[in-house]
Amino acid sequence: MEHMKGVLAVLLAILALLGPAQAEDIKLYTFPAPPYQIVSETPGAGTEVSGLTVDTVVCSADRAGRTTRIHASPPRRAIQLLINSQIDGYFAVDPSTYLDQIASRTNPVSLEKWHLISLADGEPAEAPRMGAVIGSNEEAWLRSRGKDIFLTVTTSEQLIALLHRQRIDQALMDHRVLESLSDTSGLRTQFLRYVPLHVYFNKDFASRNPGFIDAFNREIPRCINRSFDLDESETGDIRASAYDLFRELQALIPMEDAIRQGPQINSLSEILNLDAQWQALAPSHYSDMARRVADQDASVAMAQWQKRHETLVTEVMLTNSVGTLVAMSQLTSDFWQGDEPKFERHIRGDTRDIYVSPIRYDASTSRFQVTVSMPIIRKGQWLPAGVLVIGLDVEQALKAEGNVHYLTGVNGKASP
Repeated sequence: MEHMKGVLAVLLAILALLGPAQAEDIKLYTFPAPPYQIVSETPGAGTEVSGLTVDTVVCSADRAGRTTRIHASPPRRAIQLLINSQIDGYFAVDPSTYLDQIASRTNPVSLEKWHLISLADGEPAEAPRMGAVIGSNEEAWLRSRGKDIFLTVTTSEQLIALLHRQRIDQALMDHRVLESLSDTSGLRTQFLRYVPLHVYFNKDFASRNPGFIDAFNREIPRCINRSFDLDESETGDIRASAYDLFRELQALIPMEDAIRQGPQINSLSEILNLDAQWQALAPSHYSDMARRVADQDASVAMAQWQKRHETLVTEVMLTNSVGTLVAMSQLTSDFWQGDEPKFERHIRGDTRDIYVSPIRYDASTSRFQVTVSMPIIRKGQWLPAGVLVIGLDVEQALKAEGNVHYLTGVNGKASP
């Protein structure tokens, strides 16, 4: 018996040294799309897949406790492998009704900005000859909307060559992909839509690994590498639109009066307690303080004003100088805004100009939003009385007037 105990102790010690059994690598497929997915051949090492989206996927999986093996193939082959459960997942893919039926979709791991590309000196056509890369997200989106594609090619470089040779009138392409190409002079670009791209994990993988996709989704924000930021030109366009909206709203509502009439809570402990109660019930129910804020005259006026801009404006809120809400157009997720950049940038004196936030993706509405904020300045005082915040649908804010009707709905609004 003593001998058996000794053997058991040795075995347990060996198992402890070896550690827990390692889960198999997650086998993922993607396709070449620089700078998001870059496929390169290294002598002696074979094919390597890297890029912005690859980094996000690898990082999110690693933080969720799993390692990955990533391969590249044409999109149609990768989708077939996913359908047959020969791979665990496929990225980076535009939301697909078909794939949603056979696989589990993650939150966005990348954000593309699709532009219509044409010759700078070309005349707009009512029914342009459209080109796309075969198997691409752009091709799938066009076909899903019943749009005719005049020519398909295998690479983005070939698509640009077709434009220069006037074989097609327009191409649909992500702006970063375009920037990665050579010979792009003499082209005109027009923003069309933002596109969230996802990982699709097959259902067998999801059932064998319960909880992994939720863990993966939680880690994505920590791994995204600036791909949800506005560029300088977009920030300028958003800021220009915001100036007009702020002037219109301030002409309608006396902001300093609204701040004085709103709830005034100065104790931080009381603020945090009220904020906790607020968050516990929102967004479905109002806490007592939330109802008090919503019933303010300024809140009613904000809600009516937002309805007049419903495709563009997603929310309006006003804080006092300590960051608590005194008015809002609709129920917000929290009461205290004092620890958020849209408040801190103004109250700490970093800027008296309009602050434009990074893009945020709202999974519940599938909308991309930014917040614009400005301080409410009191005459003769350095400290602002509060901060006025407007949420904007970023696609609507950036969409050019008179967008190409071949791809859009009425009034220049892109089809969903």
